[in-house]
Amino acid sequence: MRIPQPIRTRCRLCIPGLVLAFLATPAWGALKIRITHGVRTATPIAVVPFAWQVGGRPPFQPATIIAHDLVRTGLFRTLSRRDLVQQPTRPAQINFLNWKALGMSYLVIGRVVQDHPGGGWRLVFHLYNVPAAHQVLAFAIPTNLQRLRLTAHDASDLIFEKLTGQLAPFTSRIAYVESRRQGPHRRYALMIAGYDGYDPQAVVRSLQPIVSPAFSSHGNRIAYVSFENGFPSIYVQNLATGQRRRVLNRPGLDETPVFTPGGGHLLVTVTSEGGSSAIGRLNLRTLKFHFLTHASGINTEPAEFPGGERMAFTSDREGSVQIYRKALPGGRTHRLTFHGHYNAAPAISPTGHEMVFVARKQGLLRIARMNLKKHTIHLLTPGPLDDTPCFGPGGSIILFSAYQDHHRILETVSTHGDVIRPIRIPLGAGESITTPAWGPDLPGSPH
Repeated sequence: MRIPQPIRTRCRLCIPGLVLAFLATPAWGALKIRITHGVRTATPIAVVPFAWQVGGRPPFQPATIIAHDLVRTGLFRTLSRRDLVQQPTRPAQINFLNWKALGMSYLVIGRVVQDHPGGGWRLVFHLYNVPAAHQVLAFAIPTNLQRLRLTAHDASDLIFEKLTGQLAPFTSRIAYVESRRQGPHRRYALMIAGYDGYDPQAVVRSLQPIVSPAFSSHGNRIAYVSFENGFPSIYVQNLATGQRRRVLNRPGLDETPVFTPGGGHLLVTVTSEGGSSAIGRLNLRTLKFHFLTHASGINTEPAEFPGGERMAFTSDREGSVQIYRKALPGGRTHRLTFHGHYNAAPAISPTGHEMVFVARKQGLLRIARMNLKKHTIHLLTPGPLDDTPCFGPGGSIILFSAYQDHHRILETVSTHGDVIRPIRIPLGAGESITTPAWGPDLPGSPH
C-alpha cells in the first residue's frame, strides 16, 4: 500500500489592487463554445465537486473552475457531473476501480474547510494517478470568500504544471478595451480582469478611443494609445498607483506600443517621412527615440522575441502584407510568411519557437500558428473576423478578438486549435470588446 504524500500548504502573497473602482457586472450574454476538431489526444481527468464545509451556500463550485481551466488548454478532457460514478471528497472514499472503468487517467477531489469557527478558510485538493492508484499532488491553500475563485485558479495552476511541466496561465490577467454606448456618445474603458474575464477593473475611461494595451514584463505597468487629446498619444500607467505619463506625442501616427523584456524601452509605430510608418525604440527614462526600420510603406505591429534580440513585425514593403523578422538593433530583415496576400499582427510564444498571427484565407480573417523552426502553418480558428492574437503565460492558450452575433468579443483557442472558448464579459447592444493583451502571472502564483 502506498503512503499518501502529505498535504502541503500554499500561502499566496497579497496583490496590490488597482486604484480605480470595480466595474458593475450584469448578467452574461449567451456566448457559444466551439470545439473545432475534437480533443483527440486530451488526457482524461475527473474533477469531482468539492465538499463545502464552511457554512452557508457556496457562491460557485471550485471544481467547475478547475475543470474549465484544464479543458480550455485542449490538453485535458473532463467528465460531466452526470457521468460521475461517485463523488469522493477525501482520499479514503475513493474507489479506483470505478474511475479506471471510466478510462480516467487522473482524479481530482477536494473540499473547502474552516479551521475553527471564525477562523480562516483552506481549499484542500488531492490529485491522483488513477491507473497507479497513487497520489501525485496535494495542497491546502489559504483562502476566503473574496479570494476563492483566484484560489481555485491557483489549484488549476498547480495541477496543470505538475502534469504537463509547462507554465500555467490561470492566475494571470488580461487587458482589453470596452466600447459602450452612453446616451448619444460612445465611451471607452481600458480594463484589466482575471484571464477568464472575472473581477474586471477600469484602468482609464475616456470619450475618445483607447487601443493597443500592452503589459510590462513584470505586469506592474501597462502601455496604451489614447486619443483623448484628439490625436493618438502613447501613455504608460502604473497599475498599483494609477500614475500615468504621456511618453510619446509625435506628429502623426503613434501606435502599437510593446515593452521590451527589461521594461526600460517601448517598441512603437510612428509616422516617418513621406507618410510611411516605421517602428522605433523609445527609451522610457530619457524619452529618446531611435528608428529600427527604414523601408518605405507600412511597417507596424512589432513583437519582440524572448531576450529582445529580434522582433517580428508587419510590413507591406514587397507589395502584399506580410510578417518579417529583424535582428535588433540594426541587423538583417527576413520575411517569415509567404502563403497568401495578408498575414499580420504577429505574437511570439514564450519559448520563441512559435508565432501566431492573423491570416486571410478565402476572405476570412483567421488565427494561424507557425512553427518557426519547421515553417509549418496551422489554422486555429474559423474566422470570419478574428484578430489581435497573443499567447498566455506558458504558451498553451492564445487569446484573440472575434466577431460573434454583431459584437466583438474575446475568445481563447488552445495552441493546437482543438478548443475555442469565449471570455465571458457581459455586453449590451452595440457594445464590443477589442484589442486584448495577456499579462504575466500574478504575484504569489505557484511559479
